[in-house]
Amino acid sequence: MIPLVAYIGLLVIGLACFIAHAVLPFRIAKHLREDYPQHWKVIVDTGSAQTAHGPQLWLRMQSVLRSPAIAAIDDAAITRLWRIWRYSQWLAWICWVAALAIQWHSRS
Repeated sequence: MIPLVAYIGLLVIGLACFIAHAVLPFRIAKHLREDYPQHWKVIVDTGSAQTAHGPQLWLRMQSVLRSPAIAAIDDAAITRLWRIWRYSQWLAWICWVAALAIQWHSRS
């Protein structure tokens, strides 16, 4: 019974971390748009008459999240969200691999 609870718990935690990893860039973008419009303008400005939108904006935001630019803003709320975003995917994979190990161990 305890391995089953641990197994389901690890799967749920992993799923929650993957969802957090997918949702947090939108939360960070919201903070940037509201609190730092000059920085947000740099992200959406493509150098042409059009601004970035859709997949292009998503790619630009991913590039910003992987660069040291977020840490340079020095905003505690944005930095906290960025750290959660950065490590949530790793935690999710660790939980899912641990759940697979429990599943494998219970079969043998």
